Amino acid sequence: MQLYPWLKEKRAYWLWLNTAGRLLSALCRMKVEGRENIPSKGGVLIVSNHRSYLDPPLIAFAVKSRVVFFMAKAELFSHPILAPLIKHWGNAFPVDRGKIDTRALKTALKLIQFGKAVCIFPEGSRAPEGKFGKAKWGAGFTALKAKVPILPCLVEGTEKVMGRDSVFSGLPRVRVCFGKPFKLDMEDKRENYQRAADILMERIKELTA
Repeated sequence: MQLYPWLKEKRAYWLWLNTAGRLLSALCRMKVEGRENIPSKGGVLIVSNHRSYLDPPLIAFAVKSRVVFFMAKAELFSHPILAPLIKHWGNAFPVDRGKIDTRALKTALKLIQFGKAVCIFPEGSRAPEGKFGKAKWGAGFTALKAKVPILPCLVEGTEKVMGRDSVFSGLPRVRVCFGKPFKLDMEDKRENYQRAADILMERIKELTA
């Protein structure tokens, strides 16, 4: 399978990380915990809760030491402003949330096979402030197929800016916490995909302050 042409480790990513990413994290008063838990090399699947459009860039800046590839909803790739930013400055690939998007899942697995860090949001969309959505089975499918360390990540505070319920509701104080990497000890079969997805969300919730 051929990857999307913009999915590569490009200089623009690091330029963004050290300019706009640094500024954004400062404005959000971001605190990072557990950075030592991030594997320094090799394929890794980062699983995070999702409350704001700011989550991907802040997670990327929190990881800092390596490029992170993100699965993002397909609608963003037709937006006249966001699409160029995602493709040329970020490293995201589209997922159609209205169906079982096999290409998105295969893209994530291919990147992981190449030894990359891939971040997915098991909830599939932004959850309300202070809450968690139910994980989609596709997250469990990806985790069981990837067979690499899974890194749980919790993001708190971003819902105050570009959250589901409001565009802006006050200056955020963001916390990004990475837990210990783990692997799922279950057979790779369809009846386990939702169970695996639920475990991913439980590991994320355990990081709540």
